Amino acid sequence: MAELLASWADLRSAHPTHLRVRLVALLGAGLFALSLALAGGGGPVAWAGILVLGALVVYQPTTLMPVVLTVFGVASWWAGVPGPWHWALLPAAWGLLLVHASAALAASVPGQAPLPSSVLRVYAVRTGVVALVTAVVWAAAGLVVHGPAPEGLGVVPGIVGLATVVGGLVVYLRRTARD
Repeated sequence: MAELLASWADLRSAHPTHLRVRLVALLGAGLFALSLALAGGGGPVAWAGILVLGALVVYQPTTLMPVVLTVFGVASWWAGVPGPWHWALLPAAWGLLLVHASAALAASVPGQAPLPSSVLRVYAVRTGVVALVTAVVWAAAGLVVHGPAPEGLGVVPGIVGLATVVGGLVVYLRRTARD
């Protein structure tokens, strides 16, 4: 109980920039719940559960609440949305990305401290890059699922795609290691 009271005191005394970052997690949860609803998955209980968990992420971003929200959201999507690909999967993934990035940012700085603009810029750029990569993977998955199936290729496109992603990560890590 003392931890819950401490979290409440932390939230009430948080700096306005910190509160705005925490509210982005709630917006991300709302985007995920809306995407789930538009995809025909879940129901009022699942949608409300996602929003309640989003509010708990705002309340306790340094705990396991972001993980609980993500696991519950992915399980709700998997159980409720038919098929391997849906157009609403992209905004749903972006919603979970917003939850993750805002919770990580909120956990990186004490609640009473203002968030430095340099840190906000770094998180914004990184989140934007991940959102762009997510959109590319989403589009590629849509082509694989709904595109013409080439005969006789088997797993070759998957292996080529995985090798491309691994190669891109290696190049990225080598460039960031030099900086």
